[in-house]
Amino acid sequence: VLIGILELQAAWVSSQELQQGPQSLVIHEGEDFTINCSSSQPVYALHWFRQKNSEGLISMMILWKNGEEKSHEEITATLDEKKQQSSLHITASQSSHSGTYLCSAD
Repeated sequence: VLIGILELQAAWVSSQELQQGPQSLVIHEGEDFTINCSSSQPVYALHWFRQKNSEGLISMMILWKNGEEKSHEEITATLDEKKQQSSLHITASQSSHSGTYLCSAD
């Protein structure tokens, strides 16, 4: 079963540029996937969002400190301040995971 295409977008915070990758994914149900977000400036807090179709943004996780890892069900997010990056990993994907993913940093 095809879950759908995941679109990724980066956010801009003042002069800080965020890059996400990969830019798009086609995922089948049950597959794992990882989305990375890297920053041009130091990251003090990073927020992951998901948007489905024309609905509003859904807050998934906020990471506040270096080395932090948060998990909720099959979703895990990590923050590495030294590398100025974060990863969002989803295991055993489901149709509910389809949508556009966005990272935002402070």
